Amino acid sequence: MTAATDPTTPANPTARPFRFAMLVPTLVVDVALPIALFKGLQALGIPPLWALAAGCAPPVLNNLRVWVRSRRLDPVGILMMASIASGPVAALITGQISSRIATDCLLNSAWGLAFLGSLLFSRPAIFYLIRALVAGEDASRTEIWNGLWRYATFRSAMRRITAAWGLVYFAEVLVELGLARALTADTVVTFVPLMNVGGTLGLIVFTRLAMQAARRRLERLEWPL
Repeated sequence: MTAATDPTTPANPTARPFRFAMLVPTLVVDVALPIALFKGLQALGIPPLWALAAGCAPPVLNNLRVWVRSRRLDPVGILMMASIASGPVAALITGQISSRIATDCLLNSAWGLAFLGSLLFSRPAIFYLIRALVAGEDASRTEIWNGLWRYATFRSAMRRITAAWGLVYFAEVLVELGLARALTADTVVTFVPLMNVGGTLGLIVFTRLAMQAARRRLERLEWPL
């Protein structure tokens, strides 16, 4: 590895690969566009199945593009497809809107368990999720990102962020169950997607701030001038 790509080199700008601007294309294609299409078509009276298909189309096409180019899948796109599709599919199959609530809770519990369970492994889930976003198909960026694991500050940030994602998913389950006891099913399934989107955006902001704090700490402690 040369000095131009070594993540331990303080003066090297590529040693700081996380920039929020890198997330914008993924947020637009895999988060904003699917939700806007799905909810917008539903509001226009389009049958749920067709609104669902339209909402899932952007992340599906993006995953196909990524797979053709690099033989890998986009984890954010997969997460959004599962989140969008699970509730409406369950409601269509059973004919009961309450099944959508149950499916949402099961899916969020699964994601929460996946994030928290990954803390038991050598590298937590958020390490791979952020790497897919900031490195993409660039082998040099992937190598730089992997090299950052040697720093205790970086490892601590990855585990802390992963724990936050898992806990928020479980918190959303508790909130949805509480709403289901207090409100009608129609009200819950209208409110919950907004809560999920808000929770995801909040986690993204938290992740950005945590990564910025970790970078400052690395510059102060691990990359002294």
